[in-house]
Amino acid sequence: MLTFSELKSKCKQAIAKQPPFEDEESISVLYQNDWVRILTVHDTDTIENWRIEVEVSLPSQTDPESGIDVKNFVQSLIKHLEYLLRLDNEGLTLGVMSRDGLWTAYLEIENLPPDSLFKALIPPSVL
Repeated sequence: MLTFSELKSKCKQAIAKQPPFEDEESISVLYQNDWVRILTVHDTDTIENWRIEVEVSLPSQTDPESGIDVKNFVQSLIKHLEYLLRLDNEGLTLGVMSRDGLWTAYLEIENLPPDSLFKALIPPSVL
């Protein structure tokens, strides 16, 4: 299970790593599972601008033919939507990337955020 200190450590490493070229965007995946992907993104505009991005999407195995337990799937979906709302409460900006089920939350950062943010970034467990 992912811990906030592990997430913070990975973020610190990503921020310390400079992109090979100034005009290149740098993306580091801090965590990924079937539902959530947490990234750091280094903007090409300035050296100091970083973004923490969270992507929440429906797992690829959502086809009715896959034999998924629909009740558990719906409960997991609700948990992940509540996770997005919790991130909004922490100051992240929410977005919808696709009507097919890809939501985002992001926060512009200049320095390493406080532990409370990393605790909020921990995604819900999947049933």
